[in-house]
Amino acid sequence: MDLNLKKKIEKNFERLSEPLYQIQNIFQRQSYEWYGDWEGRALLSFVCQFKLTGKKIPCMDLMFGRLPEKTNGYLYFGKPYDGKVADEQQLSGHSWYLRALVAYAGAFGSAEALEIARSTVENLYLPVADKYENYPVERDGGQTGGVGGNAYKVQDGWKLSTDVGCAFMPIDGLAHYYAATKDERVAKLLRTMIGAFMRIDKPKIGMQTHATLSAARGILEFYAATGEEKYLQYAKDIFALYVSLGMTLNYENFNWFGRPDTWTEPCAVVDSMIVALKLFRLTGESGYGTLARRIWFNGLQFCQRFNGGAGTNSCVTAENPVLKINSYEAPFCCTMRYAEGLLYAAENSPLLMRDDGGEISKDRYGRIFMGDKLLAEDLSGQTEGERYTAFGKTLVRIPSLTEYPRATAENIRLKIIFD
Repeated sequence: MDLNLKKKIEKNFERLSEPLYQIQNIFQRQSYEWYGDWEGRALLSFVCQFKLTGKKIPCMDLMFGRLPEKTNGYLYFGKPYDGKVADEQQLSGHSWYLRALVAYAGAFGSAEALEIARSTVENLYLPVADKYENYPVERDGGQTGGVGGNAYKVQDGWKLSTDVGCAFMPIDGLAHYYAATKDERVAKLLRTMIGAFMRIDKPKIGMQTHATLSAARGILEFYAATGEEKYLQYAKDIFALYVSLGMTLNYENFNWFGRPDTWTEPCAVVDSMIVALKLFRLTGESGYGTLARRIWFNGLQFCQRFNGGAGTNSCVTAENPVLKINSYEAPFCCTMRYAEGLLYAAENSPLLMRDDGGEISKDRYGRIFMGDKLLAEDLSGQTEGERYTAFGKTLVRIPSLTEYPRATAENIRLKIIFD
C-alpha cells in the first residue's frame, strides 16, 4: 500500500478512537436537529476502518449494542413521524444510519442490524413516500446556513433545511438497503424519489452539492441492483452537472450550487471521488478515472489534517485563485466521512496511485499540471518538498496536510490559477 495512504488511514483510525467518538459521547442530545446523522456517520466510519485495518474502533460494538435504548420505539432517532410534516434533516441523517447498519450486517453477519434497518425503513421512510412528489423547490429566502446546516421553516408538509435538498440524501441509504434485501416496496419508493430528484433544477434552487452527489451514489447503487440503464444515465448526467457547476478548480466542491463564496466540504469531495470511481468501473471511460485521481491528489489530500480529521477549505475559482484552510476540522461530519474515502482509495489504489508521468502543462483555466497533479505557487513559504520551475514560476505540488501541524497548515496559502 502507498505509504502516504497508509499513514492517512492510521491517523484517521487514531482520531476516530479519541474521546469524541467513544461511547460516552457518541450519542447526541435530542436538541441536535440532525437525528441519526452523527450516529450513522460514526458507525459507518467504524465499519470502514475495520475493512481497512482489520481492527475495531473501541466504540463500535458498544455503540451497536446500545441502539435499542438510545432510539425511539421504532429503532430510529428523534420523534416518530407524525403523518403530517416530513423533517428533511431527520430523513437525511438516517441515510447514514441505514448505510451503517447495512455495512455492519455485511461485515459481521448481523441479522439484528438488518432488523433495525427494516424498522427504520418501515416507520420513517415508507410513510413519507407521498411527500416527495411535492418537495418544495420554490422557497421564500432564509435558507443561508452554516457549515453544519440547520432547520429553518415548515412549508408544504416539509420541515426544510438550509442544506437545500438533503431530503434526497436517503436515495443512497435506501438503495444500499434495497440491494441487501430486495424489498420491492423500497424499490417503488426509490423510483418515486429519483424521479422527483431528476426533475429539480439543482443550480436554480441552490441545492447542496453533497446531497446531490450522495443521491448520485445511491442511483448508481440502484442501477447495480436493478440493471435499469436509465439510472446509469441519470448518474452520469448528475455528475456532469456537478463537474460543470459544482466543482472548484482544485477538484473540491462548492457547498451549494451557485455559491462560490462559501467553502468546500470533504464529505462531498469523498462522494465525488466515489462517483467518479464507480462510473469508471461501470463505463470504462478514462475521463472518470482521470477525475478520480485529480480529486484524490488535488482535493482530498488537502482536506485531511494532522490529527487525522478532515476540515473545509476555500473555494478556488478564477476570481479567488488561492487555496487555504477555511475551518480546521468538521468532526461532526467530514472526519467520519473521510474514512469511506480512504476505503475507496485503498480499494482503487492501482488506479489512483498510478504513475501518470511528469509532463507539465497548462490548461484553459490557467492551472498548471504535472500529470494529474496540480502545481501551485506557495505564497506562504510554509510547504516542504520539491520545487518545480514552469512557465517562469517556482511551484510546488498541493501538499498532503496530514503532514503539517495545525499552526503551519493554517498559514499555508497556495495560488492555483495563473494568467
